[in-house]
Amino acid sequence: MFNWRAPVLDFYDRWVARSAIPMHRERLHAFHARPVEERRAIQAERLADLLRHAAEHVPHYRSVLRECGVVRDGRVDLARFRAVPELDRQVLRTRQDALASDDLAARAWYTNSSGGSTGEPVRVLQDRAYEAIGLAAIDMHYDWAGWRTGAPLVRLWGSDRDMSQQGDGWRNRLSNFVRNRTLQNAFRMSHADIARYVAEIQRVRPVVIEAYAESIYELARYINANGIRVPPVSAVVSSAATLYPFIREEVARAFNCPVFNRYGSREVGSFAGERPGAEGLEVFSYTHWVEVVNAQGEPCGPGEEGDVLVTCLTNYAMPIIRYRIGDRAVVGTAVADPTPSVEVLETVTGRAVDALVRADGSTVPGILFMYFLSVRFSGGWIRRFQVVQRGYDDVLIKLQTSQPPPEGALEEISQTLRHFLGPQCAIEFAFVDGIPALDSGKYSYVTSQVRDAQRRHS
Repeated sequence: MFNWRAPVLDFYDRWVARSAIPMHRERLHAFHARPVEERRAIQAERLADLLRHAAEHVPHYRSVLRECGVVRDGRVDLARFRAVPELDRQVLRTRQDALASDDLAARAWYTNSSGGSTGEPVRVLQDRAYEAIGLAAIDMHYDWAGWRTGAPLVRLWGSDRDMSQQGDGWRNRLSNFVRNRTLQNAFRMSHADIARYVAEIQRVRPVVIEAYAESIYELARYINANGIRVPPVSAVVSSAATLYPFIREEVARAFNCPVFNRYGSREVGSFAGERPGAEGLEVFSYTHWVEVVNAQGEPCGPGEEGDVLVTCLTNYAMPIIRYRIGDRAVVGTAVADPTPSVEVLETVTGRAVDALVRADGSTVPGILFMYFLSVRFSGGWIRRFQVVQRGYDDVLIKLQTSQPPPEGALEEISQTLRHFLGPQCAIEFAFVDGIPALDSGKYSYVTSQVRDAQRRHS
């Protein structure tokens, strides 16, 4: 079928709206088609440009970059880049004014915010150039997944804030119609909502569906449990939350298509994504410099897991340099001659806070409980759950159920948790009508108040 929207939208975006997104999209595709040596050289040059700007225009970095020997008299020594102190959410909150560029008056800028897993808000200044190239990167990843401009796209996404920005008002409704874009609110996922979303997907017949991992998982479980057939989909793109293997399998079975992970955050935008025929998530190295480091701050080698540090190369309003994003990832093994900037992430293993803490300081990965409760009890009686660690030996499990639990199920859950947390662990079950989402619209399946308290006092 002829896609009449594609030429219309291309003409409108380029010549009427004067949008930079089409140009950036072409540039990104061309960049990722270049030989790896050329990509590395371009990325290094872009990092040097950002560091020079930060040293000249950002109060926080004027002294920092000089003292660590990275920028002196306008000359950049990238060999010393790892000497730049890491940035974290605490610094973003307490040093916000000092992190802003002093040339904001000459920039079109805006404020973005992220609540994070702890609900502690962080405000970041971003400029319109960053926004345009970030949207182009998302379009590029849609292209990788099989989408083209004007093809039907469904987004099961966002929070009330996001939906109000994208879905309300006649201008946005008209834009969504012309762009063939259907928005579904991941903040609202009742049985009635899910049934409506599935019916909408059957009617719209999207080429690509983009969704939070947790939200599309809920939708996929409904489809599979009820034997519903959906029209062919080229791919599902999962973003903004950890795509665990059991979630990928459930979604792939429901939609009979590949599931591609895209990775990013509000603070730095999207910076890596899976593509057909490749292993792992390819880093968007034109727009970001990504490191994975161990507990000593040293670079992890291929196949090793560590903490993710991100430098955004496109936001000059508030440069985000070596930002500890709070996630852990495994460095890809399929890259010859690894460089300080990771080019492929084998997997993103989840947020560092998605773990329960034992009294001896060791941790139990949250994925264990997610897998156990989602897969072991996949018969449908658990609609949604949340594991809350209130103390070393005190765990609350909130359960939203569709029917009473099978005989012995709660005892089996208790025994499993005690196996990992110790026989003395007190486990309380609370049956609830619903589990509220975070401010972002995402759900926290496993949360440790012990870990949160440790982080606040560290």
